[in-house]
Amino acid sequence: MAECPLTSPGYPLQFQLNGRLCIVVGGGRVGLRKASGLLRAGARVRLITAAVAADLSLRQEIEIIRRPYQEGDLAGAVLAFAATDDRQVNAAVAAEARRRHIPVNIADDPAASDFLLPATLLRGDLTIAVTTGGRSPALAAQVRDQLAELVGPEWEIVLEIAAALRRKRLTVPEKAGYNQGILRQLLEGGLPSLISGGDAKEIDDLLGRLLGKGFSLADLGIHLPKGMP
Repeated sequence: MAECPLTSPGYPLQFQLNGRLCIVVGGGRVGLRKASGLLRAGARVRLITAAVAADLSLRQEIEIIRRPYQEGDLAGAVLAFAATDDRQVNAAVAAEARRRHIPVNIADDPAASDFLLPATLLRGDLTIAVTTGGRSPALAAQVRDQLAELVGPEWEIVLEIAAALRRKRLTVPEKAGYNQGILRQLLEGGLPSLISGGDAKEIDDLLGRLLGKGFSLADLGIHLPKGMP
């Protein structure tokens, strides 16, 4: 039977989960991966499972309920994840989530999920997400890995510089065109490669040429990471 694709490519969102309860049902490899991702996002994570992976037991940040899923377990959650290896249990989790109006991700049924999880590349607060609409997570991961070779760790500092310029109100919202222009000139001037090379003087020279006095790394409160040349 041909694969049934999702009806649309979906609408990309970034949930703000800091301190908010997210529930994962299922403590296998898939559940562990989802719980770990939620922790990185600052969520309060509750894992419901009869069997827990050994390394997950060491994660004290995760509240673990060691029993099978029961009706009512999703109370208070803002997101739910059905990640067991039992389709009937996953369906029951999804049904409760729908009754409670909680968005749910169903590991074995992406087409029936309310949201999908992209393959993500993190560079500090810079997040690049790749999704195939649930049709091939493996391909999404491959694309992410290729992007990782183009967008290296130096881009975390690129973002820090862009954010510092915004804080100095050099690139205020009503000057969006100027904002784009300055950032484009910084990138065309080789800012990422200068950061990668740890060349603070060249970075300061570039900032000075484009922005004038008062915009060195020190002025912006930015320090290059240790370990750079």
